[in-house]
Amino acid sequence: MAPSKSVVAGKTPTQGGSSLVMVEIRADNGFSFEELESGVWQQVVECFREVLVEALSRVDTLLYENRDAQRYVFKEMRSRTLMTKFGPITFKRRYYWDQEEKRFVFLLDEVLQIAKRQRVSESVRADAVEAAVTAGSFRGAAAELGRRDCQVYVSHEAIRQWSIETGMALAAAQKQRQVTEGGTRKVRFLYIEADGFWPGRQRGKKAEVRLFVIHEGWVERTPAGTEYRLVNRRDFIPDSGRDSWEQLSEFLEREYDLSDTWVIINGDRARWIREGVTWFPKALYQIDRFHLKQELNHVLRHQPRLLERANAALETNDAGGLLAVLEEARTAETDSKRRGEIRRLVADLRTMPESIRDYRVRLQERGVSVEGLRGLGAAEGAVERYSARLRKVGRSWSERGLKAMMHVLAAYFHGTLRGAVEMVERQLGLESLAAVREKVRHRVVETVGRGIEGVRHGRMPILYAGRNASGGYSRMLRAAAGFTK
Repeated sequence: MAPSKSVVAGKTPTQGGSSLVMVEIRADNGFSFEELESGVWQQVVECFREVLVEALSRVDTLLYENRDAQRYVFKEMRSRTLMTKFGPITFKRRYYWDQEEKRFVFLLDEVLQIAKRQRVSESVRADAVEAAVTAGSFRGAAAELGRRDCQVYVSHEAIRQWSIETGMALAAAQKQRQVTEGGTRKVRFLYIEADGFWPGRQRGKKAEVRLFVIHEGWVERTPAGTEYRLVNRRDFIPDSGRDSWEQLSEFLEREYDLSDTWVIINGDRARWIREGVTWFPKALYQIDRFHLKQELNHVLRHQPRLLERANAALETNDAGGLLAVLEEARTAETDSKRRGEIRRLVADLRTMPESIRDYRVRLQERGVSVEGLRGLGAAEGAVERYSARLRKVGRSWSERGLKAMMHVLAAYFHGTLRGAVEMVERQLGLESLAAVREKVRHRVVETVGRGIEGVRHGRMPILYAGRNASGGYSRMLRAAAGFTK
């Protein structure tokens, strides 16, 4: 009688033979959970592509059945390939001659707004541009898409181009947000925190990138929390070649009436930042505490006792006391280079002693309530985020590429990047997504010409499959057909 499989190598099940049996069973079956998971995933991906192709075919048929046959004369079926977020699909759709406009047209492409030379879907493009920010480089973004095991392969050069196109569209949006009259919104305080950095440029060129962080104050993240978020924060990136403050003031005037608003400007001692007070009726400039403390630590690093006194004077808003400590340090310093650094710092601070003091103290002296106001310093962190990302994504930039990538980063940090990419791909300018959907619906009506109500009563299964069963496409197709629910 043959030995039982529960007895392996002379062991009984109670001696560990059962675990060895399982090893044999796994060996006989020849696959693991990882392999099973991978196989099922590939089936899901293939199923998605099949369903999407079928959905496109059904929509194309509906358009054919409900078109104005006198206007649109069917010629033949033609194929096209499109890269989706689950890999490439190839589908056929009908080709027509438009008797009215005297041109050939694909009704399916017109209705779904698939551009003539479009090779990738909006989702792939959005994923790619977002990956360009998160992956650290354009090549890294291409590799990240490839690792998703969906057969999505795009070149790093294509991702670079998409990123630039998106950024330029966002830059255009910043310019086109104009109204015929000035803004009417009023706030008690408006904060402008300014800073700049010097990214790598092509051909050894040097030029500062300036950044404004605008907000209206702070609000607690949670009712009883100690963390705060900025209210109505925006990052403004001025163009080179024009005065930065002129561009910012134009941008703000489109929304605000600043005639009775205290504009608080915070930044380092750069002359261009100080000039901001001349652009607003009521403005205060404050030297950024982070930068000033850095400078004090640098020039007084060899005089710790005086450094401690200088920091104490800064914390108590004693501008005169701080200048006196620095003069004492200059006299006591034996190194000529460090003495020169202290002298230059003192000379500069003497031109703006009030800016050393906290803006809240200065407002109180003018009889303004400062309840709920907090210290400043948002720009430093914002600049670090931008400069760090730009250093990762590319080492040297053209003027156009740098401008575009700054706007892409701004949209990413504020959670609006995917919507921006979608609008660029749709080639509908700066319209809202609601306007996009409305334009699609009207285009269906205009293109088909008659019988569009028949689409609503058609029994295309995917229209009634539900969101889960259809992967969300039932909702999209019902919207395209004009269903309200």
